[in-house]
This record gives sequence, C-alpha cells and structure tokens, in this order.
Amino acid sequence: MLTTVFLAVLIVIILLFIAGIGLLWWLIRWVSHGAEQLAGSSPRTHLTEVFFALQAWSWREIFLLLQRAQNGKAAEHPMGSFVFQPSLLDQLAFDPATLEFKEPRTQDISLAVTIGPRTKKPLKLELPVLIAPMAYGMALSADAKLALAQISSLAGSATSSGEGPFLPEERAYAYRWVLQWSQGPWNHQKPMITLADMIEIHLGQGAEAAIRISKHKHLPRRLKRIAHSQHIVIRSGTPRLPRVLNHIKALNPDVPLGVKLPATNHIERDLAILTSWPIDVVTLDGQEAGSSGSPAVISDHFGISTAVAIKRARTWLDDHDIHHISLIASGGIKGAADIAKLLALGADAVAVGSAILFAMSHMQLSPFMPTTLEGASALVFAGSAHQKRPPFDVGEAVEHGVNWFNATASELRIMLEAMGLTHINQLRTVSLIPKTQEAATLLNLNLPLGHPNHSLAAQLDRVVAEYQVLNQLLLRQYRLLNAPKEMMSHA
Repeated sequence: MLTTVFLAVLIVIILLFIAGIGLLWWLIRWVSHGAEQLAGSSPRTHLTEVFFALQAWSWREIFLLLQRAQNGKAAEHPMGSFVFQPSLLDQLAFDPATLEFKEPRTQDISLAVTIGPRTKKPLKLELPVLIAPMAYGMALSADAKLALAQISSLAGSATSSGEGPFLPEERAYAYRWVLQWSQGPWNHQKPMITLADMIEIHLGQGAEAAIRISKHKHLPRRLKRIAHSQHIVIRSGTPRLPRVLNHIKALNPDVPLGVKLPATNHIERDLAILTSWPIDVVTLDGQEAGSSGSPAVISDHFGISTAVAIKRARTWLDDHDIHHISLIASGGIKGAADIAKLLALGADAVAVGSAILFAMSHMQLSPFMPTTLEGASALVFAGSAHQKRPPFDVGEAVEHGVNWFNATASELRIMLEAMGLTHINQLRTVSLIPKTQEAATLLNLNLPLGHPNHSLAAQLDRVVAEYQVLNQLLLRQYRLLNAPKEMMSHA
C-alpha cells in the first residue's frame, strides 16, 4: 500500500515537474517574443522610450526637473557634487565673484529680455526662455498645446504654433504667440499672420535637418479636416525666401520676423545670406534637439552642437557689427545652468521643448501604470493609438509647468547673484570656465590655470620665450665676432 502511494506521489511530482518545465519554456518563449516585438516597434508607443530618453537625460537630471515641477523652487540634491562630462555644456563651469562682489539681491536681479529690439513691437519676455515650436496634430494633442499656451502666459514667456495648423484656443490663451511659417498647407492666411507677436520661418531643425517629413498615421480627425487630407507632408525650407519675407513684413511689419534653421558647419555662410534680408531673429537648432517623428539616422548623425553653433554665430555677428538681430538657442536644454551657459556664449534667449513636456507630465503617468506599457509621451502626443488612455489633466499640467518656469527663474537669479551680476544680459564668456580641452577648443575659451593641459601649454610658451632670448644673444655674439673683420674691410 505504501509503495503504491509512494509511486503515485512520485508520478504526480514528475508530472508537475514536466508541467513546470513546459510552463517555464512557454513563459520564456512568450516573454522573448514580446520583448523582440517590443524592441522592433516604434519606441513612441511604449515604455522602451525611457531607454532612449536616458541617453540624453540622466536619472539625476529627470529627478531634479520633477522636483522643480512639483515645488516651483530651486532644486536640491543630497550632500556631494556629482561631476560628469557627457555633453559640451556640462564641460563648462561658472566663475564666481569674490572680492569684487557687488552683493546684488536676488529680488533686484532682472531676467527680462527683448527679442527683435529694432521692431515697433518687440517680443518682451520676463525671462529668456520660450517654449519651442511643437505642432498640433503632427506632434502634440490639442490639450497639450492649450496647456503650453497657459503656461507661457502665466510664466511671462511665449509659445509657438510649431509646424501644425492654427488653433484658435491656443492663441486665445497665449499672451505672447509665435507663428511658425512652414511648408504645411496652413497658417499662411493674413488673419493668422496679423495675430502673431512674432513670426518664424521654418527652414529646418536640428533633429530633422532639411528633409521632407511625412505623416499619415495617428492623425487627429480635426487635423485631417483642416488639411483636407489623410496624409500630411511637411517640407523644410521655403522657396523664394526673400519674396516670402517681404510678403510677411507687408502684412505684419511691426513684430519681429525670424528664421529657424539647423546648426551647420557653415553657419557663417548662412548668416551672411540671412543678414542681407529683412530679418530680426535667427534661431539655431543644435544636433541635441528632439523631434517626435525624425529619422534616427538624421537626428543622431547630422549638425553641430547648440553651444558651438551659438558661439560661432555670436562671434560672426559681432565681427560684422550686427547687433539688431536676436539669437535664439534651441536643442538639448535641460535647465537653468544650460540656459545661463548658452546666454554667456552669445544667445539672447533659448527655446525649451523636452524639459517643459517632462515637467507638465509630472504626476500624470502613474495613475495608469502598470495597466499600460505606453511611455510618458502617450500623455501629450496626438494620435488615435492612445485613445484608451486616461484624460490629460490640463490644470495639473499648467501647475507643474509654471512651477518649472518659476524654479528656473529662481535658479537663474541665484546664479547671477553668485557671479555678482544684476541683469541676465550681463552674462559673457568671461563668466565661463572650460573643464576640458575639448570645451576650450570648440568654444575658443581659455583653460583655467592649473589645468594639466594649461600647464603643458605654459611650459611650451616658456620654452619658446627662452629660445627667443637665446636667439637674440647668439645674434649679438655673431655681430661682435664679425665686427673686427668689417672694420678692417672698411679701412
């Protein structure tokens, strides 16, 4: 009897073991198939986008940004400074004021800037930060665009239409509104042009260079009705650009007129052409810029960095005594430190995109996790692929977006106070300290004393100086040795 029971138990254990092995095998196959399918699909539709985001944004930067969005104050971190050098801007530090410190108070420090100063109605901002162009339908949902418009008004900034169609609600909420003129089949009518506080002609951008962008999936019905098409094509560049500039100036002559183009290695040639036309603003979009639908091969392998582009552009404008054209930096800007560094390199203002999207999405992704594997962009991007998601809370988005702007303004004032400055326009390259030879070379800055490379350069300079002194001594001795011969020959 015991033998029979033992055999039965043994058979059950063996069967359970075989079933477990089979279940484990099936589970491994299911997971590997799902992971393989997930890896091969567009990262815009699921959580794998976080791995791409972390290539440009570290966990540290994201946590600090979310802290600003939640509290609206200057961000803090635990004891200890984290030293890293992933990007060119991160290879720069600031030079603090000491004995010449003017003791400015943060409440007396001005962050106000004026874009297009020679125009009758220049774009006046309470801080040197604009919301970057992001198109309705082509990229963002209508709710996300309305949130950005309200954030810009409450923060004293400006928002842009992007390459998408005109949204009347966006213009109604935005105190300062920039119309982006593109090759899309919209936004070229006189009423829209006259409503703009600034007009920017889209010639290209860092993440897309100057290629044609085609959209046909996940387009909102409203966009399809506006475009009278199921397939949208946007071409960068504008044929007969001088003619377009004159046309826009005739319709709205009082506001700044600008162009946006990718940061190239021939910036100087571009500026030589652009400054011969009636423009007031140039926006340079560096290779760090992001875009919702750009091909990876373009965004990863084209253009030059935002910092280098701004430094070269400002140097060219100064060398040609051109001071009426405002310079806007765009691409890869994460917070106040990046903003201040680009201003010191020569920008008059910056445009932020990913940073404000991260900020206004704060606390809205967790409610539907882990019931969905969609990424954070599902909250703000347009498209039928995300129709089952919970509604986007515009009010909460506005609160956290304004908090980010307030925290950024506070941090900018703290930084200016530490440098003994009273106005954001006083930032110059002399305020910057390159931490690497790469930054010093690319941005034409002097390495600090004590830097290993600086010491080597100093040693070489001393050797050259000593050689020149020795050379003068040898020449003198040569003349003295030959002096008797010369005197005899004259005799």
